[in-house]
Amino acid sequence: MAGSKCFALVRGRAMRVTRLDGCGAVVLGATSKVVSDGFITVALTANTDEGTTISVTNAAGKVCILDEPCPQFTGYTVEVAFCGVDPDLYQLMTGQPVVVNATGEAIGFKMNSDVDACDSGFALEVWSNVPAAVCEEGEGQQYGYFLIPFLRGGVIGDFTIGNDAVNFTLSGASSKDGNAWDVGPYNVISGAGGAPAKLLEALDPNDHLHVQLTSVAPPDPTCGGAAIGVPATGATAGIPGTFTPANSYGPANFASMTGVTASPATAWTTGQYVVLGDGSLAHWTGTAWATGAKP
Repeated sequence: MAGSKCFALVRGRAMRVTRLDGCGAVVLGATSKVVSDGFITVALTANTDEGTTISVTNAAGKVCILDEPCPQFTGYTVEVAFCGVDPDLYQLMTGQPVVVNATGEAIGFKMNSDVDACDSGFALEVWSNVPAAVCEEGEGQQYGYFLIPFLRGGVIGDFTIGNDAVNFTLSGASSKDGNAWDVGPYNVISGAGGAPAKLLEALDPNDHLHVQLTSVAPPDPTCGGAAIGVPATGATAGIPGTFTPANSYGPANFASMTGVTASPATAWTTGQYVVLGDGSLAHWTGTAWATGAKP
């Protein structure tokens, strides 16, 4: 056995939020991830089920039966305090809509009571520093890497407008069983020969937190969302259909279907469709794209 490596962690450097569907799988799209250093704190609170203690006393008043269950870990509640506003980041973490200007830029956010926070989720990665005093010769700069692979239910909570900075806080997000992160879509550790690589081992579906040391630097923070995958150039009929090539995402809406090649080129059969980024459906008539599933 190679032994263990102990380390200390200080400060937060950056975080990356990745869009997930309601079942914890990564959603490909043009704004499916945000890397930010615009946070003040990321707080994790452990949730446990204490169970039911069984205690029975006899006629003399002495305890004759006592069974005290062990606490069961059920997940984390996560609270993030932000500095500044990144509308795409808030949208990823809450599922709430963004406000856009005349050119389509996201310039704000909404909180709408009709939005079901369980329809979507997000993964949260956070990088911290490792004090230079514990860095080993020849290994270079190292970082702490935290991953919560499946969260749902975030809302923008209380805030105050006054003679001070207006800071928003995400509250109510809870980690869930059943993540589909596997080894993840990103290179976050050093693999063979020191090259950046994905996690060495796939996460267990019931892993709620993964923490490790890494020599791969965190990604550079940016304002706004970035793509996971590539824009689709083709769509194959099905119920639902799929977009091509592999690792591609469909158009944001029906108006963006121009340039997507249908397969087959003949009219799709009854019930066939593809799902667009806004949740609407489209099908191929044999000559043009039309809204909805093929009637």
